[in-house]
Amino acid sequence: MVSRETVVDINQLVEYVGAMRLVTYFNISAAAMLVYDYFLTLGMEVDLVWLSAWSPMKVLFIVQRYLPFIDAATFSLVHQLSTTINPSVCKQIENAQGLLSVTGFILSEIILTLRVWAVWKRSKLLGIALSILLLATAAACYVFTGLFQHGLKLSNRPYPEFQGCFITGTNRLLYVNWLVLMVYDSILLVLMVIPGITAYREQGNEGLHAVVYRDGVVFYVYLFVLSATNVIVIKALPAKYLYILSSVERCLHSALTSRVLLHIRDHTRSMISLWSDGITDIQFSSFVDDEI
Repeated sequence: MVSRETVVDINQLVEYVGAMRLVTYFNISAAAMLVYDYFLTLGMEVDLVWLSAWSPMKVLFIVQRYLPFIDAATFSLVHQLSTTINPSVCKQIENAQGLLSVTGFILSEIILTLRVWAVWKRSKLLGIALSILLLATAAACYVFTGLFQHGLKLSNRPYPEFQGCFITGTNRLLYVNWLVLMVYDSILLVLMVIPGITAYREQGNEGLHAVVYRDGVVFYVYLFVLSATNVIVIKALPAKYLYILSSVERCLHSALTSRVLLHIRDHTRSMISLWSDGITDIQFSSFVDDEI
């Protein structure tokens, strides 16, 4: 006769496997979305990035653009789908994925921050304030990611056909990362809206204002909503759904950041003599000299 404890364990395992399957679907969807968006913007990237002179902004763009293919696609899917992985390798993948993911988020935030700073005409005071805030955001994300990973408990697969890493214990500190990013992106959103209102009232170059302000604001809203949703999901759902939106936000964060730069550079490359912030432009060699 099967004991009650055994029945409970089996039911919990069935629930866990079902939850992990759902998380896997979200991860695969995120990877597919990343690849789809990549090919949609590949032509712009070739024209506006690969054909441009090398600069710090170009390097920053490329690194943040391609990191999610490693941490959000490759590592995440191996973590969820491998049938031969052991707890030791799982831990290494978890640590590497966490480090690369946070690094990718911060690199994207650097680009978004430079975008806002440029719109504010490179205000020295704002530059200092944003630098301090960004450093604090990065430090918090790295610290809480480390604490979260330290609290993970991994065990051997419960049966031979089990796919992915078997997590038997965790904490919810991962939500702090999304909370910190949500707060930081909300600040950037406000800082983008303020000059956007002024620019709208002045009725200048409508096409440029649409790219710089309207699209910029929309992208910041998307990032804010994604982080807020992740916080709610982690706090409200059982721990087994902890990763359900992580890859989705990671891929969208990188894709939207890339589009912020590509769209404005695409609009301004033919009128570079009329407008250029000199910071976040990815310079097009046919129009300008080497500069950041």
